[in-house]
Amino acid sequence: MSSEKTVSLEERFEHIEEIIEKMETGDITLDKSFELYKNGLEEIKAANAMLDDIEKAMLVMNEDGSLEEF
Repeated sequence: MSSEKTVSLEERFEHIEEIIEKMETGDITLDKSFELYKNGLEEIKAANAMLDDIEKAMLVMNEDGSLEEF
């Protein structure tokens, strides 16, 4: 059993916003800035993967009954 919590897309966007706010304060060290940047990139990559999965799952049924991407 995995104890890892599934993070929603909304939570990922909120975390990205928090990272941006911390970086904009200017009160952080260069090392912390790089760490936040790396974490932000990881969050963006995960959010993009989630969005890709959502887009793949969204299909529209045509009048003839065939499916195509929305």
